Amino acid sequence: MIPTFNNAAGLVLLADRLSCVVNGTGKSWEVILVDDGSSDNSWRVIEDIARDRPGFRGILLGRNMGQARATLCGIRAATGDIVVTMDDDLQHEPEAMPMLLAELDSDGGYDGLFAWFPDKQHSGLRNLGSRIVRYLNARAFGLGKVKISSYRLMRRQVADFIRANKSSIASPGAMMLAATRHIKSVPIEHHQRAFGRSNYTLISQLRLALTNLFAVSLLPLRLIAGLGIATAMVSAIMVLGTLVRYFTTGFGVPGWATLVILITFFSGMILLSLGVIGEYLLRVLRELQYTDAVPVRRTIGF
Repeated sequence: MIPTFNNAAGLVLLADRLSCVVNGTGKSWEVILVDDGSSDNSWRVIEDIARDRPGFRGILLGRNMGQARATLCGIRAATGDIVVTMDDDLQHEPEAMPMLLAELDSDGGYDGLFAWFPDKQHSGLRNLGSRIVRYLNARAFGLGKVKISSYRLMRRQVADFIRANKSSIASPGAMMLAATRHIKSVPIEHHQRAFGRSNYTLISQLRLALTNLFAVSLLPLRLIAGLGIATAMVSAIMVLGTLVRYFTTGFGVPGWATLVILITFFSGMILLSLGVIGEYLLRVLRELQYTDAVPVRRTIGF
């Protein structure tokens, strides 16, 4: 399945290349194109593709919901034993799919697989954002050598886990990592965009990484707990040192500077802790407020 946004010019070429690849696998297949509230002609092109090409289906969202939630909509609509997600800009090579399917079955089989790109064809800021996101994900989910991307394969049980998850903020990649540890990453070539320009910025990448952290991982809360323990130990050492100084040498001058530093430090720690807890509470509130995570306006081909 493929989320698309304002890519009317590239959808026919994408469909042509996908048709050649999936027909060559000898397996039954479907291609789901999810229009994430495009403002161009994308939905009309998807309708034409679905009418002219058996196996192609389309979903039009009521408004732009973002790539992650558009992808979740497509995963929930998919019916195959293996679900593949990829981008619509042909930077993710469709022709790599047979090799990725073979890798999914290698070494006794995996529940999921991510393609990753040693040399990304992005701007410097976009690549910096990707490295930051990869670092945060690795620390949050204990990935080890697994590198994630939006070009991913998952078996039916993982797709069913994602389908059953009613969260409106967690991303497919984060939910895959929460569903299984039998997962791997495979390096492939990354290509230049066939048409248009990327809608992702450094800020949006960082926002997605933080969403993954707060939606699935307990890492921020555990970091706060660890920091609290560390500061408590430092405080105990400082109190002990103060008592030793008092009973041995006395105080020559009032410890005004020390007092200000301690108050400032612990006030900052309290505000930081409240901020992280507030992020979790905000996401709980948003989850309670959502009644329909992905509003679908139209479908075709189903």
